[in-house]
Amino acid sequence: MKYDKMLSNCVSQESDSSKAIVALLTGLAVGAVLGVLFAPSSGEETRTLISDKANDLTGDLKEKYQSVKEKIAAGKDDLVELKDRTVESVKSKASDLNQEFHAYKEDAKTGIKQASDDLNDNVQNA
Repeated sequence: MKYDKMLSNCVSQESDSSKAIVALLTGLAVGAVLGVLFAPSSGEETRTLISDKANDLTGDLKEKYQSVKEKIAAGKDDLVELKDRTVESVKSKASDLNQEFHAYKEDAKTGIKQASDDLNDNVQNA
């Protein structure tokens, strides 16, 4: 259905900005690691600092993942709501059209019956 295409469009739009975020975070991580490696610190301090930065990066990535996941869920809910409104609108219009058709059909029957009666009267009077 078209919902799959709309959902994939939403996801691809998110992934466009996600790519930039991932690239930025990767650049920050690489810069932090290189800065720490060339800083005048002991090996233990450097390893601790790298570990802390990796943990911070992992936390940031988890937050971004959760944010994207929530946006996709919200988009899905919006699509479901749109579908429900559209279905109700189509049902309502179909019902209205059906009622109009039945009214037209009854008017046509009445008109035909009247014309038939008039024709019979004219034939009998002639």
